[in-house]
Amino acid sequence: MIGELHTQIETVQRNLGLATQAGLPYEATLHRARLEDLVEMAMRHGIDVSAWVDRSLLAPPAQAEGGSR
Repeated sequence: MIGELHTQIETVQRNLGLATQAGLPYEATLHRARLEDLVEMAMRHGIDVSAWVDRSLLAPPAQAEGGSR
């Protein structure tokens, strides 16, 4: 289980980076949500994934400031 989890986390992080570089915010959001799900699942099972996960990828990208209407 741990090996498969590690592989999935690596894949999702790679795909998240590709989506971000390609300027695909919707796809990046989907990959970020999947990464958060995997991290949560690991925590539920007592698996420390801190060495595998780039925590900066979990934070949503900064929103452009604009006036409210």
